[in-house]
Amino acid sequence: MIRFIFYGALMWGVCLYAFFRGGRGERIAAASLLVATYSTALVASPMAMRFQGIEVPIMMVDGAFFLVLIGISLKSEKFWPLWLTAMQGLTLLSHFAPYVPHVLPWAYGNALAIWSYPMLIALAFAVHGHHRSRRGGVSYGS
Repeated sequence: MIRFIFYGALMWGVCLYAFFRGGRGERIAAASLLVATYSTALVASPMAMRFQGIEVPIMMVDGAFFLVLIGISLKSEKFWPLWLTAMQGLTLLSHFAPYVPHVLPWAYGNALAIWSYPMLIALAFAVHGHHRSRRGGVSYGS
């Protein structure tokens, strides 16, 4: 339970930071991250059955978020969208873990969740870089 509270606080802190100090790309990524996080919670299987097989609804949410990040990456001149897209791509690939023999459900669940924290940290650094460049009068794309 503490893990969920910690992640929620970190997520909201980074997303609010992005909304107030980030550029257009950072704000879109933050909004998409919030939508993906809460959509995942809504479509997840009941706890007793969770991660026993491929979680197709969660995979669809992850796929949609991946497509949004690809869109941001294609429009942006910055590097951070590529990092977030790569991390989300690894999350999406983790959905195929149940095809590997003897993968435990908790390992599958952790594989899906593990990239959430580095993504938040990368987004926070992206917002910081954007804000710092705007304060210095330097603009390097959206």
